[in-house]
Amino acid sequence: MKEVEIQGVVYKIGRLNAFAQMYVLKRAAPVLGRLKSLFDGYDAARPETLLEPLCAAIGELPDESLEYVCNAALDVVDMRQPGGGWAPVRNNGRLMFADLDLLTMLSLTAQVLGDSLSGFFRALPAFAGTTGGEAEKTT
Repeated sequence: MKEVEIQGVVYKIGRLNAFAQMYVLKRAAPVLGRLKSLFDGYDAARPETLLEPLCAAIGELPDESLEYVCNAALDVVDMRQPGGGWAPVRNNGRLMFADLDLLTMLSLTAQVLGDSLSGFFRALPAFAGTTGGEAEKTT
């Protein structure tokens, strides 16, 4: 698990299990390609350029899909507590912190998705190359 700091708070980012990854991918698939191209061309010096296309992409997802993706991601995130311990951000289907804002929620979701799905996307070209759509020849 890696730790990230967002708005002065430290979070521990977990990984989705394989089934959760599959269901998240299923629900987010309609916008994943556009989101990837958005972030590939992202100019950190001008973050405002990301806002409109990001909101448009998110807006295309049905509410149920967006909630599912965010909830699945937040299920594997812990927040560092003042005493040094950790507490889950989401537990038993409920957010545990009323002050969790939209920016933090989306940032945490992006961190989880990046960590959990990056291996899948890195492996796709190799997988496609081995199957290539051709039938395997047997002799």
